[in-house]
Amino acid sequence: MQPDPISAAQVRLALETVVDPCSRSAGAPAGLVSMGLVGPIEIEPRSDGAHIRVTLYITEPGCMMGAFFKITAESVLAALPGVAAASANIDYGHMWLPTQMSAAYRERLARVRACHRGPDVGHATSSGTQQQGG
Repeated sequence: MQPDPISAAQVRLALETVVDPCSRSAGAPAGLVSMGLVGPIEIEPRSDGAHIRVTLYITEPGCMMGAFFKITAESVLAALPGVAAASANIDYGHMWLPTQMSAAYRERLARVRACHRGPDVGHATSSGTQQQGG
């Protein structure tokens, strides 16, 4: 019995399990989809199973995570039932913007950052100097 054809939604769910290490170090782990790092998804049904091609982005030109994203995404996608082949390409020319993050993740990241700053950020200290936040 053949498995049901794979959908773009299933591909996105799988790619969301690939967590961006920088988001983890920021205290707000997020998958590739929430980070806005998933571009076009192509699914070609074939007799041997689906062949998936996905384009991934990085957050800035110097980001060292491209190879990690590619290898991990290909592994996660190839493990899906009914997938015969999976390939991920990094679009290094894509200009990623924070607005590409999901709205829910932007809100969560803002809450985490606000907690890290603490209540005294930006307020004058007793010495009269201004404290700076991160």
